[in-house]
Amino acid sequence: MDILLVDDNPLMQQLMARFLGDLGYTIAIAGSAAEALELAERTPPALFVIDLRLPDRNGSEALMALRTLPGCAKTPAIAMSGLSESEAQRFLSPDFALFLSKPVDLDVLEATIGQHFHPKMTRSIG
Repeated sequence: MDILLVDDNPLMQQLMARFLGDLGYTIAIAGSAAEALELAERTPPALFVIDLRLPDRNGSEALMALRTLPGCAKTPAIAMSGLSESEAQRFLSPDFALFLSKPVDLDVLEATIGQHFHPKMTRSIG
């Protein structure tokens, strides 16, 4: 998988999966940190996109746990949240490469992935 999206909001899951899938990335979706750990253990992704507020852990705690898995120690991660940027700072780990506020600007997300993470991922467009 290219991207592991960790978000408990079904609407956000659907929107992000469709958008990133249309760009040619393979997406796996987890609704909790526990589910993300199971998916990443089976197939380490090239990029994590993690909501800071999850039902079982905050996003930084989830990322710390994911980093312990084989093949995930250096996987880049993008944090996202509906919290204000100042509120999000309480949960934001320096391990995240970027923070995006919800609603996520899809053009910014696409550009960010293309500029910073694309070399490690395969796109199936064309």
